[in-house]
Amino acid sequence: MGMTGRGSLVQRLRLGSGLVLLFYVTLHYVNHMAGHISLAAMEAVLVWQSRVWTSPPGTVLLYGALLTHVVLALAKVLSIRSWRRPLWEWVQIGLGLAIPWLLLSHLTYTRAAEQLLGVRVDYAHELMMLWPDVWVQQSLLLLVVWAHACVGIHFWLRIRDGYARWLPWLVAVAVLVPGLALTGWIVAARREFDALMRLSETLGPEYGPASKRFSEGLLLILRDIERWAQNGALVVIGLALAAMAARWVLQRFSRRVRVTYGDGTVITSAPGTTLLDISRSGGIPHMSVCGGRARCSTCRSLIVDGLENCSPVTEAERNLLKKLNADPDIRLACQARIMGDVQVRPLIQSGSRAAVPRNVDPLGWGVERDAAILFLDIRGFSRISERSLPYDVVFILNSLFGEIGAEIEAAGGYIDKFMGDGLMAIFGLAATPQEASRDAIRAALAAEHAARRSSRVLTHHLSEPIRIGIGIDTGTVVIGRIGRTSDQTSPSRLTAIGDTVNIAARLESATKELGAAMVISARTFAMAGLTEAETYGRTASIKVHNISRPVDVIAIADPAALWQRFGMDAATAAAHAGPGRERRGWRPWAARQAAADAARPRTKNAG
Repeated sequence: MGMTGRGSLVQRLRLGSGLVLLFYVTLHYVNHMAGHISLAAMEAVLVWQSRVWTSPPGTVLLYGALLTHVVLALAKVLSIRSWRRPLWEWVQIGLGLAIPWLLLSHLTYTRAAEQLLGVRVDYAHELMMLWPDVWVQQSLLLLVVWAHACVGIHFWLRIRDGYARWLPWLVAVAVLVPGLALTGWIVAARREFDALMRLSETLGPEYGPASKRFSEGLLLILRDIERWAQNGALVVIGLALAAMAARWVLQRFSRRVRVTYGDGTVITSAPGTTLLDISRSGGIPHMSVCGGRARCSTCRSLIVDGLENCSPVTEAERNLLKKLNADPDIRLACQARIMGDVQVRPLIQSGSRAAVPRNVDPLGWGVERDAAILFLDIRGFSRISERSLPYDVVFILNSLFGEIGAEIEAAGGYIDKFMGDGLMAIFGLAATPQEASRDAIRAALAAEHAARRSSRVLTHHLSEPIRIGIGIDTGTVVIGRIGRTSDQTSPSRLTAIGDTVNIAARLESATKELGAAMVISARTFAMAGLTEAETYGRTASIKVHNISRPVDVIAIADPAALWQRFGMDAATAAAHAGPGRERRGWRPWAARQAAADAARPRTKNAG
């Protein structure tokens, strides 16, 4: 995922001002929720809030945050130099531009009426101004403001450790707060409207809903204020968009810089554009989890040539790269503005393209990718080898690993290495983490079945049945070619490095402690889409050396339930066991599963 940074001063100001506004909005929505109780409850909460926000410090903080957030947001919009941006960024920008138009109307009939005209606006007056004439516009404002805030909060927190655990609860809050606020003020408005209608039937129309509304004279004044305010907002937004359009037109005729990517692709752009925007404008896949805010390191790139043509390192970039101990020629694409010709290579691949120098093996450079790692070990093989001749030991290993290797490769796995009586395999070289997790579990089941089958075939060579232990974990690893062959012509084998590898190895050894055939991490189960993990085995937590937090796992003693989940039961396994399977058109079970999966659409790996 990359490491998190503090961001620049401007980013911190924009975030801080946004959080102040979110706090104000949340309290305001709590005020609306009180409408489910009574109008008096809404007034009581409003009095308490007014003491906070109408005090001199509260007023300065609120309106200072509002002005700061608007100015910095407009500056951010003006800095956009590429139309090709993630959808969520355009959604947040669109919602942000819609807020002033909707908000100014609300402010006109509340704060403007009180501050400019000296008219006291309590909840009864406000509700009758909104209901039933403009309740849709008011409700839309409530939802737009909240949606804009939620998008910003999500993409601020999603790179933080532990956010995934809290996400379901945060989603529940994100739905409940606007839902209760929306229904709260509507319930109160309808209750007050009906009460005033009954009062007008008894005492006359002068006591009806109209008694809680502004006079025609005041309404004319407020409508003029509203129109001027909204027209002013349109002028400001229009000027910002015109400035963007003018800059884009000028860029078409200005001096161009050339950015050469590793595969030979060349993108030209106006000087001063960030490397991330250049990649996006040219359709080059470039990771950026935080959206170009220097809060993660996923967009980091190696400047192969032309480092002097990049803008100076920003404060936020320096803080983050310092945590990585990065070399000077490593830059964050979201911060590095290109002033001249450069040759670059993004270091974290999106999976859809390997941007490395032409005619060079991509994995020779090393790429960071989410993958599933499988470790397998033969249980008690020392006892078997002690009672067997050397020839028999080699024959047994070749026979067993021949069967297991075929199943792993048929499931889309790559065998990294054989380690005596064990092996390590990588899943996800050309698949999403979800697909890699499913493929690894499928291969583990097939390997367990292959071990049982080999036990029957090699009965005369074995002193005891073959049993295997398997550990699987899914996470971020660095994949590359390490070392070289003696003749330096054929490429060395791939390997994976990282905490995920260490965890998978630890889970394989934990099969002895837990008395299980397989120990699979909970996150692999989740990635594979397997819910209700306890139906497949026993849940536990395992300590891993140099990993601060225990790893949640599922220890599987009997894989029958998983067999059924993946379409293979005991009867099917028995039908494919024993000699003569080639004559019956047998092929590895994992290969049959892979063929079935191929008929279903597979999502491209986005990281």
